[in-house]
Amino acid sequence: MVKLTDRQKSRIKYIVILLIPIALSSFTHLWNPTGFPTIYIDEDHYMRRALQVMEGFGPQESSAIYDHPYDHPYFGQIFLAAILKISDYKYESHQSTETPESIEQLYTTPRILMGILAVIDTLLVYKIGEIWLGRRVGFVAAILFGVMPLTWMLKMILLDTILLPFLLSSILLALYSGKVYKKRTDNNSVALMWLIISGVTLGLSIFTKIPTITFIPLIGYLIYKNNKSLKKLGIWLVPVFLIPLIWPAYVTHIGELENGIKGILYQVERGERNFNDTITFLFLSDPVLTILGLGGGIALVLVKRDIIFILWTIPYFLFIYFIGGIVKYFHFIELLPIMAIAAGFIIVTVSSKISLKNKKIGGNTISQTTIPITIVVGIIGLFGLISTWMLISVNTNEVFFELSAFISNYITTNPDLEENITLMGQHWIRSFSWIPMYVHDKENYVKDVFPERYLKGPLKTDNVLMIVDSQLKHDIFDYSVQGKHLDEIRKIYHDSDKTGLFVDIPTRTYDTNQYPFTNMKESRQLGLIEVRSNYTNSQLAFAQSPSNESSEKTNSSLTTPEIPMPTVTDPNLRVELVASGLSYPTTMAFVGKNDILVLEKMNGTIKRIVNGSLLDEPVLDLNVANKIERGLLGIDVAKQILDNSTGERTYVYIFYTQALKDGNDVCSGATVCDEKTNPLGNRVYRYEWTGNELINPNLILDIPVGPGADHNGGVIKVGPDDNIYVLVGDGDSCWEDEFCTGTFEDSVVNAESSNVPTGHPPDGRGGILRVTPFGDPILTGENKTTGLLADHSPLNKYFAYGIRNGFGLAFDPLTNKLWDSENGPGYGDEINIVEPGFNSGWLRVMGWWPVENAQPLPPERGYFGKEMVTIPNNLETFADKGHYSSPEFAWNMSVGVTALEFLKNDTLGSQYQYDLFAADYNNNYLYNFDLTEDRTRLDLDGPLLDKVANNNKELDDLVFGQGFGVATDIREGPDGYLYVLSHLYGNLYRIVPNQDGN
Repeated sequence: MVKLTDRQKSRIKYIVILLIPIALSSFTHLWNPTGFPTIYIDEDHYMRRALQVMEGFGPQESSAIYDHPYDHPYFGQIFLAAILKISDYKYESHQSTETPESIEQLYTTPRILMGILAVIDTLLVYKIGEIWLGRRVGFVAAILFGVMPLTWMLKMILLDTILLPFLLSSILLALYSGKVYKKRTDNNSVALMWLIISGVTLGLSIFTKIPTITFIPLIGYLIYKNNKSLKKLGIWLVPVFLIPLIWPAYVTHIGELENGIKGILYQVERGERNFNDTITFLFLSDPVLTILGLGGGIALVLVKRDIIFILWTIPYFLFIYFIGGIVKYFHFIELLPIMAIAAGFIIVTVSSKISLKNKKIGGNTISQTTIPITIVVGIIGLFGLISTWMLISVNTNEVFFELSAFISNYITTNPDLEENITLMGQHWIRSFSWIPMYVHDKENYVKDVFPERYLKGPLKTDNVLMIVDSQLKHDIFDYSVQGKHLDEIRKIYHDSDKTGLFVDIPTRTYDTNQYPFTNMKESRQLGLIEVRSNYTNSQLAFAQSPSNESSEKTNSSLTTPEIPMPTVTDPNLRVELVASGLSYPTTMAFVGKNDILVLEKMNGTIKRIVNGSLLDEPVLDLNVANKIERGLLGIDVAKQILDNSTGERTYVYIFYTQALKDGNDVCSGATVCDEKTNPLGNRVYRYEWTGNELINPNLILDIPVGPGADHNGGVIKVGPDDNIYVLVGDGDSCWEDEFCTGTFEDSVVNAESSNVPTGHPPDGRGGILRVTPFGDPILTGENKTTGLLADHSPLNKYFAYGIRNGFGLAFDPLTNKLWDSENGPGYGDEINIVEPGFNSGWLRVMGWWPVENAQPLPPERGYFGKEMVTIPNNLETFADKGHYSSPEFAWNMSVGVTALEFLKNDTLGSQYQYDLFAADYNNNYLYNFDLTEDRTRLDLDGPLLDKVANNNKELDDLVFGQGFGVATDIREGPDGYLYVLSHLYGNLYRIVPNQDGN
């Protein structure tokens, strides 16, 4: 048996100790590489540029194709291309029909390579900590760097992750050159070699990303401090400056210096993320490492009088803050090592103060400081490992891979398209633009759509594949949102066909306000994603849509993910599917116990669901104008005696935008439509229900429509008084001259009913109308000659006014009081109790806030606090017959509140009886509101005592359910259960107690 020397034993012990952080880092950075974090758009940039290098096109993209091709130096993509080449990356092999698995494989290799770089970083952190502050600090720092949650960023294909090993190598070699120098060896060429390599690696870091120039003071300080030679410092500086100069030299050589300067200025001028918000996100994502790192840094400065921490952090912070422009969380990757080292220092320092007696174990003496350090590091390391494991075990990219495969197949299986197609969507769609380009050699255009600068520049192709996530769809349908060419985008949307439907809600089951899932706030949560195309060749292969619309082509080999069932918060309740296959349903009404009529917005059909089965033939097919917010919009049913000779019959009231032919209206945008194609009007008809047919239509309301196609309202309810209540929008979101055709004076919003006393007389829009089943006004007074607000039509039909738009009406079953929901212009969505003569305040007030200060939207699309403390004095009162009333509830930032319903029965539990239920568009929430004992207010507490939801967190106690796919109607059925209609999913759901069957 070979006896080991003490030196050999020491080396083996050193290697074993070193393997611990290496193993931990290997697990956290190589496990589930494509699951978490979310594939980020910058990863597309660097994959695209690396593959360009691999295919021999050089490191520089063309300014003719890309808006900002010169925004970073070249080494990042050159190095990434090199390691992909060495790893035999087979991206060309994915030429056949794509699957989500094949798309995932395209990302697996580069993300594993990033993970390997992170493991190398862990080793470098260990060595830097060891040489600088001692072996124990290096060991603890490497453990923290390997397991703490924030280091998940190192798995991403980013320039910061690529350059970090080079940056750390430069720092380590600067330290090591001093160590060699201190040994006073005769061969100073070794120290000089480390010094030159340190300069080269820092030069390569700067050649990767310019902000690393801020590390020159740190590493220069180490070089001079350890070598005491200005000559050696000068030698070190040569590669530091020469290598990055390759970039401007090459750009000048190819005649693109001007574009190079523009690229740098573009990065400086960007301001997409607030610096303070990013710092807050980093702290919330990993408070342990952040606090220990800052505490350790302060201790290093004050206790050891060491300025390395300051030189590592302050110049970089200042550069990012003053010059960086855009500040993203991953821009702080360069500071993760120093945070880990500083944290290791304070842990070792504090633990060493704990006094314990030395112990002998197996003949070896264990130092009194080893046990406390081991315990503390074990606790923190285990906490970090578990937290990180909870994150990296999540799969946030499944739908992204499915969507990418669908788009790749769409492009590659349609030879007619070739390169004549533009991918259009929000900025994130660029995340997979490199796949068609380099995997399939398709030079397709990508047109990203920013909320602040929609559709920058004209389209270059005739064919468009539009990827519409929930935010983009909200902006398309929220016509108070304005932007360059946004109306053109809306037209493309409405002129295209749905070809696929995907659901991307990776964080639905995680509370991103709770640690460690605060890290997931940066994950995509796109909600429902529609893929739409204006190309209708019959050869196309389309993904199956949940709505199963007959007009859409499908291919059984391509399927979208199953839409998850909505959920409710009460564990004693569940959601069940009643029926599916509807096409953009808007509202519904019960004509029997298990007999439901449902309106379909776009095609004007009234569908019937009997005992859970959707009948093939529609009950009625009406000609509807369907652009923007027009269509088949409202329905209600009542048993009434309208003729004593015929007795009680069932009548159905329907609100729709009537046209000569389905969809023949032509609109260039939300606010301007072709007058020649104007609909006949927004009309309310009364039909008679025979049990199988709708017969004997009678027109009872005819409301003007145009010039725009939005703010039609359309919800209709038969009141307890047997009268008909109809909410009608103001008819036009165009109320700022910049976005209008003509002037504000010409706009339909310039009306007395919109609180413009000098405006046009009311014409039936911008309020809630109340009429008899025959369409007559409800007359009051001694001689029954006047309505609530006037004695002339149509003002004598107004029950309420000052309403911008809304989709919810409901009567309190105990008081018979009417409640409504209204939508604001990016802020101030409302729920109101509507007394006779109610003035909701629009166009002067929305929510609690004055509209005059909106211009046209407030900062961040929401006010913060109740700025308006007095009611404006310029509201229309109609000779004091109308009265303003503030909302019973308002959302600071719009959620797109939709339907309302009171639950009369206790079938879901006595705690819900007589409660008000509401839904919204943006969050896909169902809300449950209790009312006060006198039924005049909502029973709110905590942060909602001010009747304002300032953020989604304040809504937590109100959320009753989620994931319904835009609930446009909520009804209590004859069985006492709550029925919810999904506009986007085309489904009808029912909420029932757990013990009840179907």
